[in-house]
Amino acid sequence: MIISKLKLTYLFIFLLCIFSKGFAQSNSGITIKGIIKNTQNDAIDGATLFLKNGADGEVVKQGLTNTDGTFSFAVAKGGYVLVVSYLGVLAYQSEVLKLSDHTDLGIIKIETAARSLKEIVIQSSGKKPLIRIEGRKMIYNIEKSITAQGTNVLEALKKTPGVIVNQDNSITLNGASGALLMINGRQTYLQTEELAQLLKSMSSSDLKSIEIIRNPSAEYDASGTGGIINLVLQKSIAEGFNGSINNGIAYGLTVKQNTSLNLNFRKGKINLFGSYNHNFGHFAMDYDNDRTTNGKIYLNSSHDVDKKHNIGSTVGADYAIDTAKTIGIVMNGNFSGGGGLITPITNIFDQSTGQLLQTLRSQSSYPSQKANRYNVNLNYRYKGNKNNTLDIDADYGIFDAATKNLSTNTFYSPEGEFQSANNFLVANSRDIKLYAVKADYGFPVGKGRMVTGAKYSDVSARNIFDQYDVNSGVNVIDINLSNTFKYQEQITAGYLKYETSLNDALQMDIGVRLENTHSTGDLKPHEGSTQSADLVTRNYLNVFPTASITYKTKESGAYNLSFARRVDRPAYNDLNPFSYPVDELSYWKGNPFLQPQYANTLALQYSYKNTTVSAGYTHTSDLSSQITEVLEGNRIIMVPRNIGFQNNINLTVTQQIDLVKWWNMSLTGIGYWLENKVGTAAYGDYSRSRLAGTINIQQNFKIPGHITVEIAGVVNSKNISGLNTYVKGNSQIDLGLQKNLMNDKATLKLAVTDLLRTNKINTDTQLNNLVLHTTYAGESRQIRLNFTYRFGNNKIKTKDDRESGLQNESQRL
Repeated sequence: MIISKLKLTYLFIFLLCIFSKGFAQSNSGITIKGIIKNTQNDAIDGATLFLKNGADGEVVKQGLTNTDGTFSFAVAKGGYVLVVSYLGVLAYQSEVLKLSDHTDLGIIKIETAARSLKEIVIQSSGKKPLIRIEGRKMIYNIEKSITAQGTNVLEALKKTPGVIVNQDNSITLNGASGALLMINGRQTYLQTEELAQLLKSMSSSDLKSIEIIRNPSAEYDASGTGGIINLVLQKSIAEGFNGSINNGIAYGLTVKQNTSLNLNFRKGKINLFGSYNHNFGHFAMDYDNDRTTNGKIYLNSSHDVDKKHNIGSTVGADYAIDTAKTIGIVMNGNFSGGGGLITPITNIFDQSTGQLLQTLRSQSSYPSQKANRYNVNLNYRYKGNKNNTLDIDADYGIFDAATKNLSTNTFYSPEGEFQSANNFLVANSRDIKLYAVKADYGFPVGKGRMVTGAKYSDVSARNIFDQYDVNSGVNVIDINLSNTFKYQEQITAGYLKYETSLNDALQMDIGVRLENTHSTGDLKPHEGSTQSADLVTRNYLNVFPTASITYKTKESGAYNLSFARRVDRPAYNDLNPFSYPVDELSYWKGNPFLQPQYANTLALQYSYKNTTVSAGYTHTSDLSSQITEVLEGNRIIMVPRNIGFQNNINLTVTQQIDLVKWWNMSLTGIGYWLENKVGTAAYGDYSRSRLAGTINIQQNFKIPGHITVEIAGVVNSKNISGLNTYVKGNSQIDLGLQKNLMNDKATLKLAVTDLLRTNKINTDTQLNNLVLHTTYAGESRQIRLNFTYRFGNNKIKTKDDRESGLQNESQRL
């Protein structure tokens, strides 16, 4: 403990020295500056400025003039167009400015009489492709997909190339588990079940794009051995008031309704924004869980109806102190609540004779379920004249969840006669509080730029599990099957990254991140229980190096080679050593000795025009996976364990094709080889490997009547999930139609998803004397109708993402 504290002390002293040096460092870099005045030679305060890429018209910088009319932007070498807007109308637009050094535009005079000005329209001069590459990011512009609308974000996420959402809602990326999901650069602080509820409470129509970052730099938290999936939400900074409303209806087995509303108001230095969305309706699932063990066959089929309603909301404000400084606040609320019903039937057979021995009829009813998340973010952004930047974020979050489950279990003879019954009620509450503060500072050093930062996060989680015997008609708590588990974790981190251009074609960056983790898990049984109290404390320091080198020319394209080391810490509940009953015959239990898993990834990427090819290798040590084991009485228990290591070799090819002017196609093919090597005393030494792949195709074309048609399909081959679960291949074909109405202020979209109803999950697992087979089918085939109306001033469109600093802990709650 003392050694770790000394290490942290030295870390912060080192970072303090870097900060001090950065503020004293002589500034370098390319800047463009000037003064905005009216025709009477008066300085204009609060004029809006946009700096667009001269090649494609994409807005790369935006800001406001100071009280003396001055402005300044720090940019890279290249061609730009400066646009000035005042009182919501176009006041000035330059020719393409070729910048190779510091540039002073001097005084720019604009006409401020509103009657003589035109409205400003800022948008890309070319079509954005469905998939594009920016540095280490692959960006999937999901807003361009017709068939992704009218559903929730979890369902829309399944359309992203390389992303697979498994039956338990865990997410894999290019065959590797441990992908870290972020929203606008912020962590959610939720583990798999709660994260799924959050994504279900978000509307897919609010998504702008999905970013895949395979090898993040040292600026990012080290969590996520599979890489990072960042959801970027829609937003606008148009002058005045504007917004959009989307209403939709869908039908699978039952009717579902979705609504989203986005509002934005900007005037002068103030920007106010808010959003609301909901997804109402029931969602049905059918699944089988069959197993063979100890001479018996258990054939289980279940019908599950999720009756929860999901609501999400955001309110925020930004204030531009001047062209360089901005402060802001963002408050989010996500709410999920409602009932549910699961009706399983299990037939038990003798393996040798095939004779029916017993039938178990069960019912799990959820009279009440809730999962509410609240988060507030305060942020400060500074972008100096000469490439100095400072970002500060402070976050506070609360997650409040509770579930009641009444489980009835009745055994019958082969003739249908009653044998025995066991009924119980489970009341489970989960309360989590999250704090984090983060600062990042960038400044020029020599011919390059140094970025350094520090972060501290604190997570406190309490899980109360109470089980009641209800067979007598009175709820009597079973103290031997009830407990309270408290978990607290603090992560202190600091990093350094240096990036520079060696010449016009060659760029590189190198970084290192240090993260110290201190955690305490405390299991407290009820007084008089046969359980034992358990307290596990950990403290460890990790080093995570990153590096990247890029060679780029207009003639040959761009080559990028990158390396990163990353970590997956155990989910908080995975450390709880208590056994939870899933039903009469199966249990789940945490492992207090579960260790983090670590991954080293090397990736090579090439992109040229509309083609991108990438290859990578990842080695994961201390691989953790959920293992199903057999207990006495033919019951099974699922336990997370560290079981060995994993190798992943992958290749991805993305091609954008314009077949004709009115027909374009996006094709992504992913192939990977996955190997799990197990070496434990309980399971022996063995290896499981598999070559697998995924193909995503999306086509868009125009037909008469100004209608856009989309045909999208995905095919997944057989693959490995977890330790040794083989997942059979599946596929999905979607069809969508879109037509703009009311002078392009409204859009009508009609889609049919999973036309052939082939998106089903089938898995097979064998471990020692246990054989498992599962199938799963949800309401993947739906017909969806959505109408979107945009109102107010939507003439100005820009690239501006509000991001906060929480980037690590929440996916494990």
